[in-house]
Amino acid sequence: MANANQKIIHIASDEKFIDAAIYIFEKAFPGRNLFIIPKSSFNRKLIYVKEHENIEIVPNNRFLLKYLLERIPGYECVVLHSLNEFNSTLFISSSEQEKFVGIFWGAELYTKEVFPDKEFLGKYTSSINLPKKTTVSERIRAKLITLFRQDQALVKGSIKQAASKLMYFAVPYEEEFNFFQNSKIIPGYSKFIPFTYYPLEFILKGNEGVHINGNDILIGNSANYTNNHLEVFSEIHKIGIGNRKVILPLSYGDTQYGDHIHSKGVSIFGSDFIPLMHFMPLEQYILTLQRCGIVIMNHFRQQAIGNIVMMIWMGAKVYLNESNSFYHYLKRIGVIVFSIDSDLHKGNERVFTNLEESDAMENRRKITVAFSETTVVRNLCNSLHKYLLNG
Repeated sequence: MANANQKIIHIASDEKFIDAAIYIFEKAFPGRNLFIIPKSSFNRKLIYVKEHENIEIVPNNRFLLKYLLERIPGYECVVLHSLNEFNSTLFISSSEQEKFVGIFWGAELYTKEVFPDKEFLGKYTSSINLPKKTTVSERIRAKLITLFRQDQALVKGSIKQAASKLMYFAVPYEEEFNFFQNSKIIPGYSKFIPFTYYPLEFILKGNEGVHINGNDILIGNSANYTNNHLEVFSEIHKIGIGNRKVILPLSYGDTQYGDHIHSKGVSIFGSDFIPLMHFMPLEQYILTLQRCGIVIMNHFRQQAIGNIVMMIWMGAKVYLNESNSFYHYLKRIGVIVFSIDSDLHKGNERVFTNLEESDAMENRRKITVAFSETTVVRNLCNSLHKYLLNG
């Protein structure tokens, strides 16, 4: 339960990276955080988040909203970990909206409903038309949503409505904040709170000394449409991959899409195509990544920041889509990163030449300045003290 020193209440979920959030916020504001994690009344055991003295597990039932609204007045700051449908409803229902910080995860607002004119998929990817298959658990979940929650159109509306009133918007870098503000998704008076769940130390996890030692090509980070794999396949097939392997992480995401991309990759690249269809031990995964001197992440929006930062640290030559705000952020801070739009083509004689070691070292230095634990904690601490916290 809360104690008198706790001034920040977090509405979180049982997700893997909440441990990192607890670590970072405790570094910035020791002893001042309470993490509320709703869990089913039938199973209140934490799966991903480690037990911690400042965690309170509460029943995820029809009384949850009322319970949290009653708790909020006792805190100076409310941190929403994701602008999901429940957190958005909590924010909209609160009479103390000026206390709320919304940490943006990505998928909540990057939708066609919010951005009807923005393309998230390339022409080849958007033409994929797979028969819709649903698992038993997905069908049960859909039924429960129908029975117990708002209509889905209203849910999307509440997320957009919450964003339109949010005073404090937390994202890793300013280009992403500016994009949402310029798009009028968040208000002009909203303030930028710099935050990432993954400082460099969390991303590397003891692999600081692992550097690139091969010239294979890594494409994307998951089995999700937003990786736009087919567009990359088309371009690198024209260029020619030489004696390289094409490696794709497909072990999480949309299984049906992953199987489709697997089939397409084999048909184009044959035995040079290596899909990672199953989770593998971290040590083995790192050894696989170490072989990839070239990394192509064709997301049209901010995505896979941790993966990209890790590969830059390891010394890879990274290609990003110019539609991705993270590309422009990296360019601004001086990281040597390449454009899929301008640099990934047959006319570029050095298109698949690994990064020079001197450039890799410079990238490591820039990434350390931007993403070290010290920087992440300091920026978070300064911004919340400036806007919300007394003392």
